[in-house]
Amino acid sequence: MKRTLTGRLVAVAVLSVIAYSLLYFLTRPLLPEDLARHAGPDGVGYSQLWITVLIIGALATLCLSIGIIVYRDFVSLGHWYPGPKAIAACFLAAGFGILGLGTAMILTVLGREAEELGSQPIAMGLLGLGLVFASSAGLLAKMLPRAKEETLSD
Repeated sequence: MKRTLTGRLVAVAVLSVIAYSLLYFLTRPLLPEDLARHAGPDGVGYSQLWITVLIIGALATLCLSIGIIVYRDFVSLGHWYPGPKAIAACFLAAGFGILGLGTAMILTVLGREAEELGSQPIAMGLLGLGLVFASSAGLLAKMLPRAKEETLSD
């Protein structure tokens, strides 16, 4: 069961990153050159869209990879307790959430200019991050194997 679930996690993670990449490449002609990446008291900061998409994809891939490695290692060592399960689930959910951030930002600016939207892509991206993280964490908590009970000894 360990290898099967690890294989499924890898497949879902890879397919999610591919879907995010395809979304960017298929919508590229309809996307603006710049994207709001920061909003603060000094105004909105912009950067090139492709750099933001690349960084979001790389960070999501890193989080998903760490989550899968942590899951595989803790299970194979027989150290599958609530703490390690939470670590694996949080890294995986963070990876999916970050992909939700990027997807929401891309969909928000589709067919519009960055200056027209101001900081709206940031707000929608954060909403996507929160929603996808929360739903992924809940699904992962149910999908990952039940953690062993920890006993406290004197």
